[in-house]
Order: sequence, then C-alpha cells, then structure tokens
Amino acid sequence: MKLRKPFFISIAVIMLSLLATGCSDKSATPTSHKSSVATTTMYSKSLHLDWNYDVYLPAGYDPNANTRYPVLYLMHGLYGNHRNLLERYNSQQILDGIIQRNHKKMIVVFVDGFNSFYVNQKDGMQMEDAIVKDLVPQINKNYKTLTDADHQAIGGISMGGYGAARLALKYPNIWSKAVLISPSVWQKLPKDNPIRMNMHAFTDGKVNWSDKVYDSLFPTKYMSPESKKVKFFVESTSSDSTVPIKDVTSFVDTLKQNGYSVKFIKDSGDNHNWTYWAKVAPTAYAWALNELN
Repeated sequence: MKLRKPFFISIAVIMLSLLATGCSDKSATPTSHKSSVATTTMYSKSLHLDWNYDVYLPAGYDPNANTRYPVLYLMHGLYGNHRNLLERYNSQQILDGIIQRNHKKMIVVFVDGFNSFYVNQKDGMQMEDAIVKDLVPQINKNYKTLTDADHQAIGGISMGGYGAARLALKYPNIWSKAVLISPSVWQKLPKDNPIRMNMHAFTDGKVNWSDKVYDSLFPTKYMSPESKKVKFFVESTSSDSTVPIKDVTSFVDTLKQNGYSVKFIKDSGDNHNWTYWAKVAPTAYAWALNELN
C-alpha cells in the first residue's frame, strides 16, 4: 500500500489541476464566438397575454461587457409569426454573413404581430402599444442595446413593412431607420380582395375593413418635422400581384416630395412571396447594419 500512495496522490493533483483550469477558463470567457437566436416570452400588459419574440445576438456578444449594440426590429407579414423570417429563409445565416463582411454588429428582434397590421385595433388587439410600451423597454432592459433613436431601426415584409413605415414615422424618438420589403401600402384595397374581406385590423365596429379607418392610420398621415430624420429603405418588385408597384411607388414619391431620405429599389420578375424575400433580405439587412453603425 505504501508503494501505491504516491501514485494516487499524483492522480488527485492532476485532476484538481484540470478542474481548476476548466473553471478558470469558463469564468474568463463568457463571450460567445458564434451568433445565437433565442426564443423568449414576456408578459405584455397591452396584449394581456404571454408574448413570444426572438432575439438574434451577434458573435462576440457579451452580457457582462460594456459594449452596446444597435437594434433592428423585424416584423412578419399576414398569417405569419415571429419565427417566419428565421425559418422561411435563414435570417441568422444572412445576418452572420453581412456582419462578418461589414465588420459591424447589431442585435435583431423578431416580433410576433399576429394579423394586427401592428396597429391598435378598435376593441381589439393593441399591438402598437405592445411594441412601443412593452417590447422596446423590455429589450433595452435585458440586452446591451444602444437606446437612442439613431441606433434603432424597424423593418418588415408585406404587412410588417406597412407596420414599420407607420411606427417609424409616428415614433421618430424611438426609430430613425425603416426597412420596408414589399410593404403593404395600398392606396385603396379592392372590395373583393380576400384580405379586405377577412381581416379586422381596420374595423370601425361595423365592417371588417373600413376605408376611413385605414386612411386615418396610413403611414404618411404621421409625417412631421420631427420624423424628417427617419431614413427609409424600400424594395419591391414590379411583378407583385398582391401590392401593386404603383402603390409602393406612390408611397415612396410622397415621402421624397416631403423631404425624406429614401433608397428605393424596384425589381422585376418576382412576386409577393418567400422566394423573392429571401433574395432581397441580405441587401435590406446590410443597409440597416451600415446605417445603424
């Protein structure tokens, strides 16, 4: 037994050394060397429900460091949810690529807007309040964000593009950039359109879709001297059969005529679908990244 004692002592010393080294490395390197996406739930007082959202954190994000990041809020279209822009095309992979190429970083929040058009509905869902009063403060509290408007952007596809345009113009103290992909900015939706017939975001309590309510909430109604600082990226296609390009062009022209900075890209040969949105998302995300940094 005496001959074996030094052997066991040596093994014990080695194991203790390894354990100590492992603990030291873990505490010294909290930074993630890969990006991450977390699905998170918060209680929204405005919606009176537990509300899901996703947060993209770039590689190198360290919750214990002093470094803070700009934020892009992204919103889905009709019949979608907060996972759409991550699953229908790979936003995480796209963001990783543009961040690596541009040597700039940002946090991205994927919002769940149901079919709300991101407005406060009459006797219904108060989605605008939920985003402004609940979600934005929650993100700024829980993550290392730059909270001034110059470092905050909002964007989306289709219905999300409509919502982003409206919220950016109405709340320039929160967001200074808006990214609109195929935004649903109809000048007037035909009466036989299924969206008009089935959606209730613009109800007046009598009909599903009230032109009076829709017009009163149209994004350009919120143009003001304060919102002139908001910069816009707009991309759509002339082949879009859901939101005619003439409606998008009219919206862009109104912004430009009133002194707003707008980068407008008009494509062709595609439609209002995920194939097109996957194709144009990298350009839109890169614009936001460079504008925010």
